[in-house]
Amino acid sequence: MERTGSPLLLSRQSRLTIALTLSCRFNPLGFNWLQALRFAIEEINNSNDLLPGIQLGFEVWDTCQQFNRVITPTLHFLTVPLNDELQLKCNYTSLVPHALAVIGPSTSEEALTSATMLSYFMVPQVSYSASSSSLEDRTHFPSFFRTIPSDSQQTLALVELVERFHWDCISILASDSDYGKGSLAMLQELFRSRNVCISYSDIIPGVSQDREALLQQMVVKLDMFLVNVTIIFADISSAMALLSSVITWQTAGRNRVWIASEAWSSSNEIASLSNIHSIGTIMGLAIQTHVFPGFQEYLQSSKVIHTPAPTQLTNLSTASLESCQVSMADDTQIELLKMAIAEPEERISLNVYTAVYSVAHAIHSARQSIGADATLHPWQILEALKSVSFEVHNISVSFNSKGNLHAGYDLLLWKAIDGAIQFVPFGQYTANGSLRVDTEEIWAAQGLQIPESKCYEDCLPGQIYRMRFSAWSSCMFICEDCPEGTYQADLVTCRPCTLEKWSPARSMACLDRDAQYLSWEDPYVMVLVVIACLGLALTIAVLVLFAIRLDTPVVKAAGGRMSLLMLFSLACSSLSLSSFVGRPNDFHCKMRQPLFAISFTVCISSILVKSFQIICIFKMAAKLPMAYKYWMRYNGPYMCILGSTLMQATICLIWYSIKAPYLVNNYKISSNQVYLQCYEGSFVGFTLMLSYIGLLGVLCFIFAFMGRKLPKNYNEARFIVAGMLIYFISWFSFFLTYATSEGKYVAAVQIFAVLNSTYGILFTYFMPKCYIILLRNHFGMFLVRPPKVDGKTWHAACHPSHFK
Repeated sequence: MERTGSPLLLSRQSRLTIALTLSCRFNPLGFNWLQALRFAIEEINNSNDLLPGIQLGFEVWDTCQQFNRVITPTLHFLTVPLNDELQLKCNYTSLVPHALAVIGPSTSEEALTSATMLSYFMVPQVSYSASSSSLEDRTHFPSFFRTIPSDSQQTLALVELVERFHWDCISILASDSDYGKGSLAMLQELFRSRNVCISYSDIIPGVSQDREALLQQMVVKLDMFLVNVTIIFADISSAMALLSSVITWQTAGRNRVWIASEAWSSSNEIASLSNIHSIGTIMGLAIQTHVFPGFQEYLQSSKVIHTPAPTQLTNLSTASLESCQVSMADDTQIELLKMAIAEPEERISLNVYTAVYSVAHAIHSARQSIGADATLHPWQILEALKSVSFEVHNISVSFNSKGNLHAGYDLLLWKAIDGAIQFVPFGQYTANGSLRVDTEEIWAAQGLQIPESKCYEDCLPGQIYRMRFSAWSSCMFICEDCPEGTYQADLVTCRPCTLEKWSPARSMACLDRDAQYLSWEDPYVMVLVVIACLGLALTIAVLVLFAIRLDTPVVKAAGGRMSLLMLFSLACSSLSLSSFVGRPNDFHCKMRQPLFAISFTVCISSILVKSFQIICIFKMAAKLPMAYKYWMRYNGPYMCILGSTLMQATICLIWYSIKAPYLVNNYKISSNQVYLQCYEGSFVGFTLMLSYIGLLGVLCFIFAFMGRKLPKNYNEARFIVAGMLIYFISWFSFFLTYATSEGKYVAAVQIFAVLNSTYGILFTYFMPKCYIILLRNHFGMFLVRPPKVDGKTWHAACHPSHFK
C-alpha cells in the first residue's frame, strides 16, 4: 500500500516529544495515524498490565512522501543518545540506539530505504501500510514486519476476484513505484498462469510536463482495446490523476469495471471527483475494518488553534501534546484537519494501533527473558517480535516467517447514495485465501447484468481466433471465418482442403466437389441431342430413299453409290457425338475425335471427288482423255476417298503416338466443382486433324467455285459451295471459342459445329435432290446427250427442261 504519512518512532525515554516538518502539505490521514499512535501509547502507559513501570515515548518525523527524506530520521534513530554518534563496529549486539523500534514508514519505497539500514543494526521495524512484496525478503530485511497484508496476498485476492466474475480479459495500470511495478509483475505472472489475458498493461506516468498527454494516450488505448475491466494498482495521487483523465477522455456509454488496489479503494479524495460515477463500476480491496473502541472519542478531544506556523522543527511540551494543540495558519489545512477529526480513517489507524501493541508485547516478552532490570537491546526485541501472539479488540495478531500479519481484505463497492459516493462492503477475502462475494449487492440490485470482459468472442463453427493487436497484446483475439477452400482444423488453424475437395467459407470439414460434364439431363445438351437425333433420322431417311431410287438419274447425278457412302459417313459423324455427352472416361476421350474425324473425312472426300469430277468432265476430259480413262477404269473416285481417309487415319496415329487424349480433372475453373474434361493431348496433332478436314473443305470449295458457271444442268457446284461456306463458318466459330473458353460447354460447341456442318451438307446437297425425287417425280425423265469423250458418250445428268 502507498499512503502519505509519517514514520513513527518508539523511544526508550519517558519524555514525550513530537517533531513536525511543517513545510509539507497537511495530510489528514497522517494526522489520524499519529493520533492512533498516541492513543495506543497512552493506553499502554496508563495500564500496568503490559509494561508495568515503563513509560513509552515517541518521536514523529514527516517524510513528505519522499523516500530520500527517510535517511535523516533513520540515522537519528540509530545514534547513541546524548552524544548523537554512530560508531563503526563489527558487532552491534551491544548497541543501545536512540530508538528501540521504529513504526513506519507508510510507503514501500520509504520502507525499502529505511529497512536496509535498520536491518543491518537489527533494529525492529513495523510498518502499518508498506505492502511491497520485496520486503518479504528476509535475507535483506530480517528486521522488517508489518501489520498490513503483503501485496503478494493482495494480488492473489485480485486474481480470485477476477476469476469469480469470469473475466478472462483485463487491463492493468500501475503507479511508477516499487509498489506499482512489483505488483504489476506479480499480477502478470499470476494471470498468465490462470489463462487470463492481459490485453494492455502500462505504468501511470509520474509528475512531468507531458503527464496529461501521456494519460490521455492511456485512456485512448483503453478505449481501443475494448476491455471492460481494468485494475489500477497505484497510490492515491497516481490513481487520481488517471481517473481524472478517464472522466475527461473516456468514450461515453461503456459499462466498465475499475478494480482499485488497497491504497486508494477507500479514498474520499478520489471519491469526491466530479462525475466519478460516470466512468462505470468501481470496486476494490480494503484492509479489513474492526471495532476500534475509544478512538473516535479520543480524536474529538483534539483541539485546533489558528496561529502563525513555525518555519522549523518544533519540540512541543508534554502539556501541549497531551491537549493536541496543532498550530496552523492556512484555512484550507484547518478544514482538512477538522475533516480528519470528524471522519477518521480507521482501517490503517488500526494498523498503527496494532503495530504499537506488537512492539509493546515484544518488549514485554524480551524483559521476561532477560530480566526486568537488564539493559534491553533492539535485537532482543526483534527476536521476541517474531513469536508474539496476542489479541487486541478481538483481533489475533501474529507474524509469519516473512514478517507478514495474518489478515485479509474487505471488498468495497463505490455506490452513489444521495449524490455522494459511499464505500459499501460486498464481500471478503480471508487470510486463508477464501473469497466471498455478494453479487446481488453490485449489479443485480440495480437490474444490471455482470459486465463481460473477454479477449475473444465465442466463435461460431468454422471460425478461428486471430490476434487483434499483436503490437501490444498476444492474447486478444477476434473471430475470423475460415475462407473458402479451407476448414477449421482447431481453434486457431484453417487448413486447406485437398485438390479433390472444396469447402464454402466458415466450414468445419471439406466436401466432395461436384463433377461437371455434359450431362444428358443438361437442358442445352438435350436440345443438341434432339437436333442430332433429328439429323440422324433425316440422314437415315435420305439414305433409305437414295438406296431405293439408286438407279434414278437424280441419285446417279448426286454420285450414285458414292452418295450412299456420303450419307453413311454423315450418320457416323452424328453418332460420334454421343461420345461427347455423359460422364467421360479415357475410352471416350480416345475414341471420340478419331471417330468423328475419319467419318467426316469420308464425307468431305466424297464431296471433293464429286466437285473434281464436275470440273474434270467439262474441262479436263477433252484435254486429258487418257487420264480420265484410267480414272474411271481403276475406280479413281473411291481410291481418292480411301487415300484421303487413310491420310486422316495416319494423322490420328501420329497424334496418338505423340500424346493421346486423356481424361483430366480441371479444378481451376471453379472452387467448388471439378470439370471432367477430355484433354486432347498433343494440341498440334488435334490441330492437324481438323486442319486436314479444313484443307479438304477448301479444295471442295475451290473446285466447286470453279464450276459455278457451268451449264445449269450441272448445278451441284453451287450447292457444294453453299455447304462448304456453312462448314467454314461453323468451324471458324469453334476455333475461336475453343481458344478462348474453358469448361464443359467447350465440347458442346464442337457438337454444335459438327451438327451445323452435317445439316449444312444435308440440306444444301441432298435435300434439293430429295425434293425432286419425292415431289416432282411425275415429270418424265430422259437422258441428254452429253459431250463425247474419246468417241464415247458419257451419261451424267438429267435434262434441265424437266426442272423449269
